[in-house]
Amino acid sequence: MFGERLERARKAAGLSLRALGEKVGVSQTAISKFEKNQLVPDSSMLLKLSTALNVKVEYFFRQQSVSLNLDTVEYRKREIPKKSLDLINAKILDQIEKRFELESVFPNPPLPEFILSSELPTSVMCLEDIDGFVDRLRADWELGSAPILDLIDVLEAHGIRVFSIDDSIDSKFDGLATKIEDKPIIVISADWPGDRQRFTLAHELGHLVLKGKLPKEIDEEKAANRFAGAFLLPTHAIQHELGERRNFLEIRELSLLKHEFGISMMGAVIRAYQTGIIEKKTYSTLWEMFKHKKWLKEEPGEPYPSEKPHVFEQLVFHALAEDFIGESKGAQLMGMSVIDFYHMRMMSA
Repeated sequence: MFGERLERARKAAGLSLRALGEKVGVSQTAISKFEKNQLVPDSSMLLKLSTALNVKVEYFFRQQSVSLNLDTVEYRKREIPKKSLDLINAKILDQIEKRFELESVFPNPPLPEFILSSELPTSVMCLEDIDGFVDRLRADWELGSAPILDLIDVLEAHGIRVFSIDDSIDSKFDGLATKIEDKPIIVISADWPGDRQRFTLAHELGHLVLKGKLPKEIDEEKAANRFAGAFLLPTHAIQHELGERRNFLEIRELSLLKHEFGISMMGAVIRAYQTGIIEKKTYSTLWEMFKHKKWLKEEPGEPYPSEKPHVFEQLVFHALAEDFIGESKGAQLMGMSVIDFYHMRMMSA
C-alpha cells in the first residue's frame, strides 16, 4: 500500500525516480525499492518524502484505496502524452479515494445509484433517434426542455460522481469517463469555459446511457456528440427559441442561446441544422464564417462561466454536522490545516 501511494504522489508531482531521490538524499534505486515495498523508509525519510511531494505523512497510510486502469479510461482528447496521463491519473485517484472514504462514513449512501429507467428505448437505430432518446431521459429526470443551470449537480443527483482537475497538466485535456467499483466517474478540466465543460459532461453522459444501444454502423463518438447537443439544447427548446424554419441566424441570437442553455454558439448552429431549422447551405455558410473569424477556437463575447463540483464539500460539512467525522478529519479530507478549516467552517477571516 505504501509503495503504491508513494509512486502515485511522485507521479502527481511530476518527478522521476532519480529526481525524487536527489530531493530526499537517496539513490533512485532506493526510491524504486520503496515503491515496490522491498524497503521500508524510517520516520525521518517519511518526513523528507512527504515534504518533497507536498503531502502529509498520513497520506501514505490512508486506508481507503482505489485503482484505475488507464486502459479502461475514455479521454475526450486522445493525443495526450503518457507522462501527462500518469499525472492526471494520480491527481484523479487522490480525489476519488477521499470521496469514497467520505461516503463510507455515512450510515446510508449519501447519493443514489446510477440506474436508468427501464422505460428508456433499448436501442437507437440512427443518429436522429438520439433526439427522442434524450427527450425521454430528460422527462425521466424531470428536466423538461428548460435550460440546465447546473449540469454537475444534475449528474451528481443521479449517481454520477464528477471531479475536476486543473488543465496545467496538459492543455489538450478536456475530460474523461470511467467506472470505479461500478460507480460512473466523470472528470473535467477546471479551467475550460463553461460551455466546453458542459459539452464534455453531456458527451460522457451520452457514452454511459447509450452503451449497448447502438448498432455497429453508428460511430459511438458521433452518437455521444449528438446526445450532448440534444441534452443541452433539446429539439423543442431550440424550435421554440428560433422558430421551426429559418433562412439565416444572427450571431447575437446565437450568443443569447449560448448564455441561456450553456452550449457554444457553433453547438447551437449544429443543433439548428440537426433539427431542420436551417438548411445545409446556411449551416455551411455559418461554419465558414466561424472558421474565417477564428471563432471555432474562441467565440466572441463573454465566455459562459465554468462549473465547479461542490458535492464533496457539502458532504464534508454534512458528515461534520452529524458527528460522522471530527474537525481534524474534515480538515484532512479538504486538504487544509485544522485552523484554516476551522475558519472556513465558522466563515471567519
